[in-house]
Formats: sequence, C-alpha cells, structure tokens
Amino acid sequence: MRWFQYFTLAIVLLQVNNVHGDLGISPIISGSGTVESYAGRIRDEADGIVSAYGDITLDGPSEAFNQGAVALKTMYENIVNFVQPIAQSIATLAPNDVGPAENLFGDADTKIAAMLTFITGNAQTQLVTIQQKVSVFVRNELNDILNTIKATLNELRSALSALRTAVISARTNRATSSNVQTYVKPSMVVLVQTKTLQLATDLPAAAFSAIETARTINQANIFLETGIAVSSGTTLAELWESEMLKDYEKIVNFLNSLITLVDTEIPLVNERIAMFAETFSPLTTPLEEKYNEIDTVYDQITTGTEDNVLNAYKTLVSSALGYIRNLLIVYFPPIEPAIKRLSEVLVQRGLYADYCYETYYPKVEQYLFSGEMAMLSCLNIELEREKYLMEALVEVLYQMQFFLEDTNAHLKICYRLSLFDTPLANECLQEHTEFSEPIPCTAIKEYATMLQLLCKEVDSLRFRLWACVSRDTVTFPLEAQDILAGIENCQLRGPFA
Repeated sequence: MRWFQYFTLAIVLLQVNNVHGDLGISPIISGSGTVESYAGRIRDEADGIVSAYGDITLDGPSEAFNQGAVALKTMYENIVNFVQPIAQSIATLAPNDVGPAENLFGDADTKIAAMLTFITGNAQTQLVTIQQKVSVFVRNELNDILNTIKATLNELRSALSALRTAVISARTNRATSSNVQTYVKPSMVVLVQTKTLQLATDLPAAAFSAIETARTINQANIFLETGIAVSSGTTLAELWESEMLKDYEKIVNFLNSLITLVDTEIPLVNERIAMFAETFSPLTTPLEEKYNEIDTVYDQITTGTEDNVLNAYKTLVSSALGYIRNLLIVYFPPIEPAIKRLSEVLVQRGLYADYCYETYYPKVEQYLFSGEMAMLSCLNIELEREKYLMEALVEVLYQMQFFLEDTNAHLKICYRLSLFDTPLANECLQEHTEFSEPIPCTAIKEYATMLQLLCKEVDSLRFRLWACVSRDTVTFPLEAQDILAGIENCQLRGPFA
C-alpha cells in the first residue's frame, strides 16, 4: 500500500507544479480571468471603430469634405492604434504565471503612457485641424471622447500600479494560492477589472462618432453628386440623344438600303429596256434616257441626304444640347450655394444639423427635379416635332424605293406584252413613260423641301425651347435665395426659426 501513497503524493505534487498563476507570479489570483476578458472587450470595441471609419468616403466630389474626412479618419485610426496595444498588454498580463511581473506591468504602463502622450500632444493638433476642416461641434465631440478616455487611462494606470506593487510583494514573500490575498487584495483586482471595463465602455462613443462621420459625409457626397448630375445636363442630353438617335439610325439604315436598291434596280431596268425589240425604240430610247436621269438624281439625293440632311440632323441635336447647357447656366448656379451650405451643415453636425437637413433637403431636391422636369417636358415637345420631320424624310425615301420597285415590275409586264401584242405593249410603255416623267423633278423638289424644313428647325429650335422654359426661369433665383436663407436661419435656431 505504501507504493500507492507515494504514487498519489507524486500526482499531487505534479498537479501543484502545473497550476498556472496570474499577473506574472505562480499563485492563482482570483479575478484575473475577468481582467483578461475585459481586455478582449477593449479589442472588440476597437474593431468596431475600425469597421465604422472604414465606411468614410475619402474621394467624394468635394475636396473640402475629403480633407475633413481624412482628418477625422486619422483621429479614429490613432485612437485604435494606441488602445489596441493596451488591450493586448493587459490580456497578456492577466493569465501570465512566468513573469517577471515588472516587465508585464511595465509594458502595460508604457502602452498607457503612449496613449496619454498622444491625447495631450498630437491629438490636440489634430483637433485644431478637425475644427478648421469640419467644425467646432465635431472637434468638441472628439475632445470629450479623448478626455473621457484620458481620465479612465489615468485611473487604470494607477490601479495597475497598485496591483503591481502588491504582486511583487506577494512574490517576495513567497505567497501561495492559499495566502496570496494577504498581499494582493481582492479590491485591487476589482479596481483593475472596473477600469479595464470602463475603458472598453468608453470606446463605443468613438465608434458612434465614426459612424456619424461616415453617415453625414457620405450623405453629403450623394447630395452633391445629385446636384452635379443635374448641373451636367446628362439626363436631359441622354433623353435627347437617345430618342433622336433611334430616328437617325433608322434613316441611315434606310438610306443605305436605298443606295443598294438604286445600285441594283437601275441596271436591271436598263437591262429590261434593252430586251425590247427594235420596233419599240421610239419609246424605249427616251425611257432609257429618263432612267439615266433618274439614276443621276437618285445618286444626288442619296449623297445629299448623307451629306446635308444628316448633317442638318446632327446640327439639330448639337443645337439642342447647346441650349440645354446655356439653360443650366441660368438654372443651376442659383441653387448651388444652398446645396453646398446644406451639405456643410450636415457634415458639421451642429445642434440642428439633422433637423435642417431633413427639412431642406426635400426643398432643394424639388427645385432640382422640378426644373429638370420643366426642361424635359419642353424637350419632349420638341422631340415629337423632330420625329414628325424625320418621318417626312423617311416618307420621301420610301417613295423613291417604291418607284424603283414598281418600275421593274411594270417594265416586265410591258416586255411580256411586246412578245405577242405590239399595240398593247406600246400603250404599256407610253403609260410608264408618262408615269416616270415627273419623278426626277418631284424627287428633287421633295428633297429640297425636306432640307429646307430641317434648316428652319435648326434656326427655330433654340427660340422654341427658350419660349417654353422661360416662363419658369424668372422664379429660379428667387426660390434658391429663399432656400439658402432658410438653411442659414435653421442652423442657428432649428425648429424655432
């Protein structure tokens, strides 16, 4: 039985030797695990700040907002960069049974001292920059956060210092887990727990500040981009170009098919005429000459349509786009100061910032889109006019196509008649000659009329657009001035303005 007692004693001794201590000494100190978990809380809260400031846009349309965003993000990054090593140091200290305690506590103290130096030094310079580039409101908010963290760090530093002294005393007196509380009082550990947890609970304010920074700057950027989109006239230009482009492509495609038809049908007509017997030459010879004339006229018209009519169309489009740009010069600049000011109010996060933004954003948006809709309605009227004009152009081209297609079919009938009924064939050819006689003149006349109409459209388009929109342009500056004055008043008095 004695061997069993020795074996049991050996197991106990091994267990004693394998017991892990805390805070740099071998005895177990109650509450050190809680300190470690609270240090983990600090890391988690710091990660929350990182997640929040990661949403801040640094490359928006406003350079001033971009600079403010960089200044704020730098502050949040510094808070995280200084607080994370503190959390790591405390988390390493709490479960450590190897020591030496002086090094472990010394590392935590060094990390805390570094953040305190930052708060009282470089952070103050950053706060000045934030006040200049963002606002005094945001500067004060961050200053309060830093002061709260500073107070907690000083208290945590003091608590760790007292605990360090107690731990070293316990080590000097060879304390064990059973009597370590004689030297390391539970209240000392609780105080470190409390201050570690307090540091963790100080950090959500910084995360919320970063969230608000991202929200306001990103929202302001979207607002500015809306104004820029309207001011560029992109929507209006896209409507005009996309709608007219359909008709333009339709004409181009039809013209190409007509050119192919002319190149194909005229030679076939000439071949068909050449098939008639010599006895029909009094009718076929003039008809052949007429078709040579028609061929020349058709070439002139198709070439002219390509060179003149389509160029007139392009001029029509560019003229409309030019007018849109000129109109936006009258329409957008009056509201631009209000857009900029309301964006600044939001980003500055003053007492009434959100209230003012929610109140005046719809007014600015209504101004932007009502003006845009007024121009869109006027453009739609013009688009309908131009579509009718393009349809007239296509109709002329269709007539040319139908004539060519009918010609070959008619001559084919005349030729068949010539094989067995000369009088009827002569009558058929005479009828076709009379039908063909006015074609060149009519085609040239219709082409000239079409070109003249397009030229008139180019000349009168700007006037018609101006007449349509001018009834609203007088009110634009007055409405924009009222909105800007309301924003300034709201910033000072909020709902009491």
